[in-house]
Amino acid sequence: MKKLIISLALTFFLNVFLTARPAISFFCELQGNEFNVFFADTSLIRQLSGMHASLRIGLHDFSPERALTIRKLNEAGIPVVAWLLLPEEDGYWFNMNNGQKASKRYDDFLAWTKENDLKWDGIGIDLEPDMNDGKMVFTHPWKLAWKVYKRLYDNRSLKKAAVIYQDLIDRMKDDGYSVESYIIPFIYDERELGTTSLQKLMGIVDIKTDIEIPMVYTSAMGNSAIIPLYHHDHMPLALGSTGGGVKINGAEIASLSWENLKKDMLVAAGLTDEIHIFSLEGSVDNGYLPGISKLDYSEAPPDLSTQIVEERSLIKKVRFFLVILNHPFWLTFAILAVMSGIIFAIYKLLSAIIRLITRA
Repeated sequence: MKKLIISLALTFFLNVFLTARPAISFFCELQGNEFNVFFADTSLIRQLSGMHASLRIGLHDFSPERALTIRKLNEAGIPVVAWLLLPEEDGYWFNMNNGQKASKRYDDFLAWTKENDLKWDGIGIDLEPDMNDGKMVFTHPWKLAWKVYKRLYDNRSLKKAAVIYQDLIDRMKDDGYSVESYIIPFIYDERELGTTSLQKLMGIVDIKTDIEIPMVYTSAMGNSAIIPLYHHDHMPLALGSTGGGVKINGAEIASLSWENLKKDMLVAAGLTDEIHIFSLEGSVDNGYLPGISKLDYSEAPPDLSTQIVEERSLIKKVRFFLVILNHPFWLTFAILAVMSGIIFAIYKLLSAIIRLITRA
């Protein structure tokens, strides 16, 4: 009996205390004074410190007030990564057409950092489509479709953007910063295929950084199988969304329930030792923070074998379209040929009908 008790106690100890816990980081995208009010709650800072969590702070502005809040986080020993963003009118995220503005933004960031003696754990680059394109989805969808179609032929802008952003990343590294990027998972398919159609279609640019964090947000993609399928060795994973973030024409990404976030965290914990969650404000508002900090990682993750088969089938279709779109001239030729065939068939049909009517 004594041996059994010791064995059970040892098993409990190994499961609870020796189970590897991934490092947790949160994205925070609050704007203006909302950001400062949010962190005025010192209990939140203590909670983050107790979790040994780090933060990725979206820098909407370089105000004195934001600097005071960043210094407060520095003093609490919370690692903070500077997530660089642009004004909405300039695209917000870094993309194919705003490289020069991103470079100027970095200059302003350096001056603000020096002036306020801020400490950063690194710099984050968010490679996503132009926010103005997102707004056009709601306001001028056909105009956007024509804009995107023309972009499929624009190799020059893509190459120019790649050079600008590579130079920017080199500057950041020369300044002593580690640089990480937040990327759309399908960019890995594009690399494997050797295409550039996704980049031109979405107006983004694929620039490799030392740390790449795929945004495997099941709130948007709906299937936890994307987590293992788009994970790369020795790289973190970004999970979400728990709510919050920027809104486009009043619309925002759906948020995960606690059960779905927990499931994604258990899946991710078996793959990486660093999990990033979007967002901190959503996690706080929904009451997820205690569950995140106390999650039992010894719990078995869900079986995703069926979902992986389904997701691989979807990825095959995505890859097929990426290859097709990579040859826009032949795609246009095929579409015109089909349309011409349909018009010719309609013409022949109408001609036959008219002949029958005139004979009668």
